[in-house]
Amino acid sequence: MRQSVRRKRYALTMHRFLSNHFLCKNYLAIGVIFTCLLTSLPAYSQNNNLRFHWEDAFSATEQQRLQNWIIRTDRALTELVGELPFTRHIFFHRRDNSREPVPWAHTQRSPTQGVHFHVDMSYPQQDFDEDWTAPHELSHLVIPYLGRKNAWFAEGFASYMQYQVMMQMGVLTHSDAQQRYAQRIERAEKRFALDDLPFVEAAPKLRAMGQYPTMYWGGAVYFKQVAQQLSIQGRISLIDTLASYVSCCRNEDASLKTLITQLDQLASGRVFRHCMDEFERQPGFPDIPWAPGEPD
Repeated sequence: MRQSVRRKRYALTMHRFLSNHFLCKNYLAIGVIFTCLLTSLPAYSQNNNLRFHWEDAFSATEQQRLQNWIIRTDRALTELVGELPFTRHIFFHRRDNSREPVPWAHTQRSPTQGVHFHVDMSYPQQDFDEDWTAPHELSHLVIPYLGRKNAWFAEGFASYMQYQVMMQMGVLTHSDAQQRYAQRIERAEKRFALDDLPFVEAAPKLRAMGQYPTMYWGGAVYFKQVAQQLSIQGRISLIDTLASYVSCCRNEDASLKTLITQLDQLASGRVFRHCMDEFERQPGFPDIPWAPGEPD
């Protein structure tokens, strides 16, 4: 009798062990699959050469929010111009009691390339997604550093690109973007008071006077002009030209003159040089290309 009871207890114990072992194996397999799925999500930041740095204390939830925001923005930029051929370092600094989610940001070009973002985490995620700062700052990295005297070109480029990226993200419609371009450029034109100077000569003075928006959006007109002329002439688009540049030449240090030459070669023409000549020679605020035929 005792032997029979022992056998039953042994059988029950083995059944429980084997059942638990089977469940553990299945949970382990599910866990492996789930881990692989999770790994595939942040893998974008690794394969896409993004590295995140936390200069102040952020909770795990806040870190995930900020990473998702940058990854989404960077993905849209990559879809437009291709993968930038270097690691981008993203630095986060905490700012409290700010009037906007990203009160300040700036690029870093040496010793590593990246962007510093000062963020106020009291704002909801939607405010970050609709903010122009990340599209602007990440776009700076598409072209090399061109020196302080050519800041109008670099800031004009980033200002032009920010709405291209936001359209790619689905944050803005084409109509929304065109309206914002028009508002900011027309405002800059009204504030421009150096009518006797070509814009290239006026730009350093605008910067010295603290008229940064006027310098930024006057510079953006250059890229609006280029985009329009490339379209009218039936050439490769500005965005596609930039994609070709990123693919072939972005790792090279270049002067502004060299960059213009490279872009013209990739677009098989002299549109970039011609528009630059106008900026260097024509007095007053540059002509705003609102005529039909401009694609973006």
